[in-house]
Amino acid sequence: MVRNVASRLAQSLHDQVTITSCLWAHFVTGVVPDMSVVRAILKITWASAAGQVHLITSSLDEIEKATERPPTKPPDPEDLQVCREGLETLSVVLALYPPALETLTKDTQFHKLVMGLVLVGGERSIRQCAVEQLLLMATKCSNSPHTLVVFIVMLFNVLNGLNGEYSKEYFQLLCGLLNWACVSSVAVTGVDRLLTTEVEWLKNVRASVAQMAQGGPEPPVDDTLLEGHLCVTRELVAFLPAEKKYEIGGDPSKSIFLIKELVEDFIFPFSKVYLQLEHAAEMPAEQAIPVCSTQPTVIAAYELLVTLCTGCVPNLKLLAEMLTNMYYSDCDESIGEWEYLPPVGPRPVKGFVGLKNAGATCYMNSVLQQLYMIRQIRHGVLAVEGAATDPEEDFSGEERMEQETNLDGNEEDAMNSSSNEESRKEYHIGILKQVQAIFAHLACSKLQYYVPRGLWKHFKLQGEPVNLREQHDACEFYNILVESLNEALKALGHEQIMNKILGGSYSDQKICKTCPHRYSREETFTVISIDIRNYSNLYDSLEQYVKGDLLEGDNAYLCEKCDKKVDTVKRICLKKLPPIMAIQLKRFDYDWERECSIKFNDYFEFPRELDMDPYTVAGLARNGELIDYDPEDMKTIVCSKYKLTGIVVHSGQASGGHYYSYILHRNGNDQRWYKFDDGEVTECKMDDEDEMKNQCFGGEYMGEQVFDNIMKRVSYRRQKRWWNAYLLFYTRLDVEEDNLSNSMSELSLAERPGLIKMPSAIDRSVVRQNVRFMHSRSQFSPEYFQFLKKLIMTNHPFVLQPPQDRVAESEEIAMISTQLCSKFLFSVGLHTKKTLRGPAPEWYDALQVHLRASVHTRAWFAQHILFTQPHRFMEYLLECPAPEVRMVFSKLIVLVGHCARNDPPQPLGWGPLKHHPVKCGRNVHVSGAR
Repeated sequence: MVRNVASRLAQSLHDQVTITSCLWAHFVTGVVPDMSVVRAILKITWASAAGQVHLITSSLDEIEKATERPPTKPPDPEDLQVCREGLETLSVVLALYPPALETLTKDTQFHKLVMGLVLVGGERSIRQCAVEQLLLMATKCSNSPHTLVVFIVMLFNVLNGLNGEYSKEYFQLLCGLLNWACVSSVAVTGVDRLLTTEVEWLKNVRASVAQMAQGGPEPPVDDTLLEGHLCVTRELVAFLPAEKKYEIGGDPSKSIFLIKELVEDFIFPFSKVYLQLEHAAEMPAEQAIPVCSTQPTVIAAYELLVTLCTGCVPNLKLLAEMLTNMYYSDCDESIGEWEYLPPVGPRPVKGFVGLKNAGATCYMNSVLQQLYMIRQIRHGVLAVEGAATDPEEDFSGEERMEQETNLDGNEEDAMNSSSNEESRKEYHIGILKQVQAIFAHLACSKLQYYVPRGLWKHFKLQGEPVNLREQHDACEFYNILVESLNEALKALGHEQIMNKILGGSYSDQKICKTCPHRYSREETFTVISIDIRNYSNLYDSLEQYVKGDLLEGDNAYLCEKCDKKVDTVKRICLKKLPPIMAIQLKRFDYDWERECSIKFNDYFEFPRELDMDPYTVAGLARNGELIDYDPEDMKTIVCSKYKLTGIVVHSGQASGGHYYSYILHRNGNDQRWYKFDDGEVTECKMDDEDEMKNQCFGGEYMGEQVFDNIMKRVSYRRQKRWWNAYLLFYTRLDVEEDNLSNSMSELSLAERPGLIKMPSAIDRSVVRQNVRFMHSRSQFSPEYFQFLKKLIMTNHPFVLQPPQDRVAESEEIAMISTQLCSKFLFSVGLHTKKTLRGPAPEWYDALQVHLRASVHTRAWFAQHILFTQPHRFMEYLLECPAPEVRMVFSKLIVLVGHCARNDPPQPLGWGPLKHHPVKCGRNVHVSGAR
């Protein structure tokens, strides 16, 4: 409706273009809107925003009361379109009739409309449109700066009661208005007071995060609120002169130290701890938790730092010194390789840590992840003391790459043959220690994956070190690992948690038919191995597993008590069911004729929920089967129902392939399947029946299209699914699911080492690795690179001024910026991939302004960057593989030489230049060609 009216009005005005100026003036006077039109548009906009279009004929008071009630149905798209067009029309009307805006700014109902459109929950598109149009109204529809100030005051009045969920658009509007006021030199009353309030808010957030780092509750700070307050602080700081910026940023006499707190607590807390470890070699008492933990908040904090340093030499100097100490001090080594990217990424947000594959160690990784995700095993293993006793031992798994690639069975064997033979007890304890290190890093590491180097070196199969490039059976590794962990726990005097959780027992029975004698032997197990050949599902295979065989004739059993052979029923059945039951699907065998291993890819399905009662001694007895049982056992009620929680899949052939795991993660009522594929852990759709069938059951499928020359048409070829389930993990339903859910949530969502009991030596190693990684990651991020570029360029206007107009500090600004930028570029920046550093010419544009501005910056650059390193020219002109980096270095050389041609000689008394080829036959100096 509004659009149609506007279209007809525009067409009518267009048709009247040819009238005389007098008549035109009279015509325009007749069509200029008045307050009645403005209020009508307000009604339409407000009512449609609330989904109450039928109220457009009501008063604004009635519309206000209706909008206070929560909506009973989702908004109509046409209502939303009317609201957006109403806002746009209101902007046009106010531009035509500016006095109306002055009137509206004094109307409390208009204030409520503004807050309702910007802050009240609903369609984000309405809030975004409101921000855009209100910004136009405040800046373009009035000639008086007072209107802009009124809008700013109106928004500040509700700042303290914001809801973080819907506040993003509010902060966008407030920051846009403040920015316009600063650029337009509009005086905003109470800037100092408002800024003080914002700084206090940031300090309170910092204090709450510090309390959480010491074990307190998590701070109730919404990231949207944090980002918004950082942005508002930035816009308020932009109003300040350099002296005031220094008081806020780093003046010791004022003790505000906003720059120091932003760097050490909001953005780089890990770098702060890293420096402490480098100098003191002692772990800090509290954890390093950044206040800004999301990309938008980090960017907002960076931009606040840039604003604090714009035109303020002391702040810029302070920040440059802090960054240099963290990343570019003399003790730090520069990157030697080109096109560098960090080899390991961060742990996924609310995700899990993977395990690195050394070549063919996927069979280890898939089993270790399954064991780790069992809460009782994870906590039980980590809580054991006595295995990791050396407080200085490094469990990080970090080592030089060439050493890792050279690690194979022969080298490990040579190492062990030259050392003393360790006892079996020490070996098992060593395995326990390495598994503890793996579990600790899986729980608390901030890296994408952990390198289990210690287990690679320590683990043995049949007494021999493993070759990391040779694949072994995952079930065999599972059995050996569980046995070794049990032996270690026994040696240290702890409960054998592996047997308690994974161990069950079966009854091997022989029941004589022609005499009353029965023989039964109970044996333990940690995995049930069942046949899949000639069976299509787990039920049939389990039924065959407990089915009795009749021994008769020549195969009759020799009854020891009768001392003669009698017909006997021989069967194996389950007696004690474990809390976590592992089932091996026997897909591998050995072909003795061909003398090679073979794999069966037959179709074999298994249920998500499984009742094991029919396969137990008690269950068979209840069904009337011939079996030996204790009547007392029949009175005991034991849960026999299980739920599928883990699958180990083998992909490939018997001679080689790949193992990976699917694991069910439960968090309260929410449950999700994850795929653990070595270093990659991703969510998957294994809860879908078709996905389960396609990924785990094996069998055949219709594969790629082929052209049939006989039939003269395209047909599909049936192919085997060579990826299928090999190990199944079922969890008994009476296992404490509440504790499981809480612990899983705790590990995957918090990643706080203090919440998990573990040996102190391993805990320190995890923290050290996290600190080193996060320190490096803070630097090798696109956000940091962009921040540094903005920091270098923010003072270009001060440096580019004509010599007669330059401020006294402009040369110092140029020197500080040149030093920081040069150290960054030639130690890190130019050696990274373009995806991280961005276009290299942009860095040239950032640096060249400062080099042109000052003789001293050119002299420093020539001395410390060009000539101090004898091989720098060859490195950047000949060895560098990136053409644009070579071009930038060439342009910097030309720029310095060109600008220095009229500079006075600068004596170079530096050691590295004494034998440098750049000598002029006399005293070496930085000067242009004479």
